[in-house]
Amino acid sequence: MRFKGYIWIAGLFLWLSGAAGACPTPQKVQQLLRNLTPGNLKILSVRPSPVKGLCEVTLRQGTRKGVTYIDESGRYLVAGRIIEIAKRRDLTGERISELNRVKLTPQQLQKLRQYVAFSAGKGPEVFFIIDPDCPFCKKAERILWQLIQENKVRVNVVFFPLEQLHPRAKQKAIALICEKKGFEDLVAGYQGTKECREGKDKVEEGARFVKSLGIRGTPTYVFPSGLTHSGVLSREQLLKLLKNAS
Repeated sequence: MRFKGYIWIAGLFLWLSGAAGACPTPQKVQQLLRNLTPGNLKILSVRPSPVKGLCEVTLRQGTRKGVTYIDESGRYLVAGRIIEIAKRRDLTGERISELNRVKLTPQQLQKLRQYVAFSAGKGPEVFFIIDPDCPFCKKAERILWQLIQENKVRVNVVFFPLEQLHPRAKQKAIALICEKKGFEDLVAGYQGTKECREGKDKVEEGARFVKSLGIRGTPTYVFPSGLTHSGVLSREQLLKLLKNAS
């Protein structure tokens, strides 16, 4: 009896240990956050995060998915990003990109090609959807420009000006098309004022089409396989994705 008692106590201890390290359910998190989040925000899943003691909460507002964190007890919400210091990896950013990745059909890719403002480089192809005034886009442009000069990528630029954030972005995009400028001018921060019907139509119709694909932010990369990635890609990440797409 004493031996059986030890087994029962050990089993109870293990059960309690497992329970203590468990993440709360999506229903529980939805209830916990009901006074902190908008009514149209839906908790999709909760799972252990890369950081011990923190749980990753996947949520959706409209068509966009995001990530936040909560501790295992459900007492603390941690709104921030997890960075893997040694590898300089933004794990939160990678997860958000993965959640919002869209696979385009060949027909959609062909339609997207109609709205290319200009192309540059030789090699595997990528569509580069940008706002000319987006600071993250400028960082991405510099990385791509180096690869273009090395003939490691062919970049097709599609403008998607976010006018609420950057009121002059649309004008700059139109001018770049109307004045027959290219990627080097884009990287240099060219600011023209010329307008033409071709430029206006390509920017406005292109922006509407991009939005219809579920793309909401810049920069966004679209690969020939139909896979998309929102957010700046490092040189290494780009080369890996281009290789897989070819």
